[in-house]
Amino acid sequence: MRDCYVSNPYPCYRSPTPEAAKPAIVKALVKAAQNSNPARHEAWYTTPRLDVKTGLKKPFIKRMNAHRARAVNALMVAMADRLNIVSGKVEASVEQLSDWCGLSTGNGAKKSISRASRALTTLEELGAIKCERVWDDSTHSYIPKIIWVTELFFVLIDYEVGKFLSAQNQQLAWENKKLREKGEGPITLSEARRRAKEKHIKNAFDYRLKKRAFNKQRRHARKIDEMAPSQARHFIINDLVKLHSKDELEAMGHQGLRRLVDQRYHALRKLAASTAPPPDTP
Repeated sequence: MRDCYVSNPYPCYRSPTPEAAKPAIVKALVKAAQNSNPARHEAWYTTPRLDVKTGLKKPFIKRMNAHRARAVNALMVAMADRLNIVSGKVEASVEQLSDWCGLSTGNGAKKSISRASRALTTLEELGAIKCERVWDDSTHSYIPKIIWVTELFFVLIDYEVGKFLSAQNQQLAWENKKLREKGEGPITLSEARRRAKEKHIKNAFDYRLKKRAFNKQRRHARKIDEMAPSQARHFIINDLVKLHSKDELEAMGHQGLRRLVDQRYHALRKLAASTAPPPDTP
């Protein structure tokens, strides 16, 4: 009989790029997450937890078990290390976070990331993170969750929110300076978040074209390829409208939307014409 019902009772985040240079603010956030105990912060006892699906208040739980708490703590360090300061987006998927924290079990088709998923759901119910789940009709699959941090995230790791917001504005000013040097206009925090979401969706789309459902996606791509160009583009536009909010579409503009439609249309036509076997993508 096992003494412990989890395979790794003491998960710990190990950076996939330990030698990479990180901004001072990221180093400070990681240190704060490591030195605090986010899963035992007072906020867990004073902040209502809401069901992710229904939005209804969940029954109050006095204390999460030790294994869930350790998973939460490890994931908080990982998310601090992979945080985009300007957009507030965690630049990693749930699977990557799970792997880097030693929370995954099994491998290949039998790989499980349920322990990390449950811990992240716990954080989402509290309001420390917000996850976006989007169905992509073009690839017939959900894209990996988009994870955004909220101000409560910094409260849990005992990092002053004002200091983060100051660093965020400073980083945005620096990025806008680079944009001006390239002849482009400055962006706001909202626009930075919209662009981060757009990039996430595009990367997910590109990755899905290479993943295990390759043959199914190729059949789907061939159906689109058989359509008249105008019909195929109309189909893709409908898909993109589902992926983006009204405000995001307005900010993108006509030319931005046309650019995304062109990218998807040509990628799907290329896939439809391909005769190569599915790539060996992890």
